[in-house]
Amino acid sequence: MKKYQVNRGCTHCGTCIFECPVGAISIDSKGAHIDIEKCRGCGICQDNCASEAITEFETEENKTEK
Repeated sequence: MKKYQVNRGCTHCGTCIFECPVGAISIDSKGAHIDIEKCRGCGICQDNCASEAITEFETEENKTEK
């Protein structure tokens, strides 16, 4: 399953919070954070991140699927 994380470059715009269909994203003074337990891997957050701060990463599930 695809999972996403927020890297440096988050501008705190909040777009990802509104776009996430499962409410997996929160934001604080350090930027956005994705709860990987809630994330379903749809990628909508990454597609809508204007600062390109959201990237896909490999989970243990991904590694065993390959």
